[in-house]
Order: sequence, then C-alpha cells, then structure tokens
Amino acid sequence: MSHLGAPQTDVVVVGGGIVGAACAYFLTASGLRVRLIERDFPASGTSRACDGLLLHHDKGSAAELALARASNALWEELSRSLDAGIEYRRQGALVLAESAEALAAAQVRALELDREGVRSETLAGGALREFEPALAPDLAGAIYYPGEAQLDARLATRALLEAAQRRGATVDAGLAATGLRLGAGGRVAAVVTAAGEIAAEAVVCAAGVWSAELTRSVGVDLPVRPRKGEILVTSRVPGLLRHPLLESSYTASVQSAAAATGVALVAEMTAGDTLLLGSTRQFAGFDRSVSTAALHAIAARAVRFLPALARASVMRSYAGLRPWSPDHMPLVGPVAAVPGLFVATGHEGAGICLAPVTGQIIAGWIAGGRAPALAELVRPERFAGERTSGEATLGEGTSPLPRKGRF
Repeated sequence: MSHLGAPQTDVVVVGGGIVGAACAYFLTASGLRVRLIERDFPASGTSRACDGLLLHHDKGSAAELALARASNALWEELSRSLDAGIEYRRQGALVLAESAEALAAAQVRALELDREGVRSETLAGGALREFEPALAPDLAGAIYYPGEAQLDARLATRALLEAAQRRGATVDAGLAATGLRLGAGGRVAAVVTAAGEIAAEAVVCAAGVWSAELTRSVGVDLPVRPRKGEILVTSRVPGLLRHPLLESSYTASVQSAAAATGVALVAEMTAGDTLLLGSTRQFAGFDRSVSTAALHAIAARAVRFLPALARASVMRSYAGLRPWSPDHMPLVGPVAAVPGLFVATGHEGAGICLAPVTGQIIAGWIAGGRAPALAELVRPERFAGERTSGEATLGEGTSPLPRKGRF
C-alpha cells in the first residue's frame, strides 16, 4: 500500500464541513499536527445547505442547552478573533404563534428557559407589528429571544480552516476516505484512500451522515441516520425582516422522530438582502434531491406569516442531509473499541451551533487524554453495543498522544 505525504501527522480529520473544520481549528490550537481530508471541497455538504442560526430556544434538554450556550459563547469569541469574516450577527429571533393556544404554549416554554437564564419577551398586537412590520396582522403574538444569533456557515468553515492552516494544518480537498486500517492492538493506524494511506496516531471521523460508513470499516456501527432538509432562497427583499423568524411548531419538528415529512417556517435575511426560507425534516436515506412539493409547502408557510413574499420569486433551492441520532444529541469523543478513533457526528440540525464546542471537546480528549468539560453529555459509549462484529463496545476513555515535535 502506498503512503500519502510525510508521516508527521498526529491527527487525521475526515470531513471538511463545519464540524471537521472546528476540530482542526481546536486541535491545531492545542499544538497538534493535523491533516484534514474532504472528498469534495470544504463546506460542500450540509454546511452549505443550512440556515446558519445559532439557537438556544429550540434545544430539547438541559444537556443540549448547556452545549449550545457554551458553543455560542465560543462563536462570539471566534467572530472577533478569526481573520476572515463569518457574517456573525446577534439580532435575536422571533418565535411566531398563529393562535392564542400556540402563544400560551410558547410562553410556558419561555418561562422554562428563563429559569435556565435564556431571556425572552412576549410581543403582541401593535408591539409586534412595530417590531416586525411585514408580519401578517392576524398573528396572536410572538416570543422574542434577544440572545439568538446567526452566521454564514460556508464562510465560518473556510475561516476555521484558514486559521488551522496558518498553524500548520494540511487540508486535502478531493480526497475521499474509503476506510480505516488498524495496527497493533487494534489501534487505528491509518486512513485508507484511493490514492494511498495516511498514517496517524489518531483519526477524527467528522463526516456527517457518512460517518457510519467509515467506522463500519472497522466494525463499529454508529446509530446515525441522514435526515433531509430543504431550503429555498428568494429574490432580493431589502428591509423585509429585522430579525430571524421561526414558527412556534419549529421546536417540535426538530425534536420529532416521525417518519412523515415535517415543515415549519424558518426565515432569515442574508447579507445580500435575499431571504432564506426553510425548512423540512424527512428521513429519505441519502437522497439529496429537492422536492417540488416540499418547496411549495415551505413557500406557503412563508407567505402565511409574511404576505409580501407572494410578490417575490424563488432564486434557488437546495437540500442537505442532517446526521440524526436517536437521542437528538451528538456523538463526540473516543471509540474505546478502536483506540485512537474519535467521532464527531450526530448533531442533526445543530451542527453549525455546536461546531466550536465539539472541536473543543475533541481537542481536549486527544491533546489531554481526558474528558473535557461537557464531554460526558456526548460520549459515544451511551450507545454501547453498537459493534457489528460483536467483539467489543463503545466504551471507556483514551490516552493522550505522545508529546513530540513542537509539543
């Protein structure tokens, strides 16, 4: 088997989306020599087919909320420290209620979040119309969450990778991982590609919905499934919105594991004054085709809340595949069945939001050899027994990489 490049790589990161980019960023910040490989180009998958919202209010558990709060604080820091712009904006977000019943339910949720320190304000009647004049006049009201933010995920991915490269990381686009090779003691030894092997002391699988395919090559079955989401982008509508919008059923659609396609409005202005509209959730395998019926459903929900959009046109549409896990929490950390193998996947629709804390956790495991803060919430071992050969399970910890070179 041929070998690719110099053997001076400590960690190979597989996957050039925003999660892989964040892993490379924090690993290089810890002094590790990183090589990231991406089968297409950075942010070519789900990281370019998403809404870029950094939310707290849609998190379904205290654990997920804790991850979001830590990660969004990191995003705010990164927005100031990264050399490249990521279009980070902290404008808050409005959760819209069509009926009095929906508004009452949204207020109950807001009170729960307030006890966790997530602030909000109820708006109705003239106050809501003054806040967002383009909204339909018959809405019962809305909850405003001022701490919510947004960014451009494509720009953020690129900025993280550029920062990692300045610290010495290598990024190989157009290079697909086809498997993993194990060495002595069942430890991961190399990433296998069509062009040869890349040796490393640790491998981070951050390949989104394709992560399970890679880990299966060494007998580990990750409980991650693709969940399709579709988005459309309108023609320019300058000034139509002041804040991102989500309808009150959005959180339920996020948390649902229903097989049927779910549609809930998400609307946000882009830096170019177009409007990004979503979104759907559907288990459709690896099908990334755009459904006309789904786009019609998204458009109908958008016009319901923003009647002026009836005069706008659709400029483009696209679909992405979210990596869904059964408990709606990502899998981040070591796979004890295969020493040296780490996973960073299963974020579903929260991958943009949780990318920085994921990278920080991965770097803590690999550079320090111990569970960093918040790592217990996302350890892969909670799905123990997901080993195809039956030889082992996802289990305990890891050890730090040996210090050498510039360590």
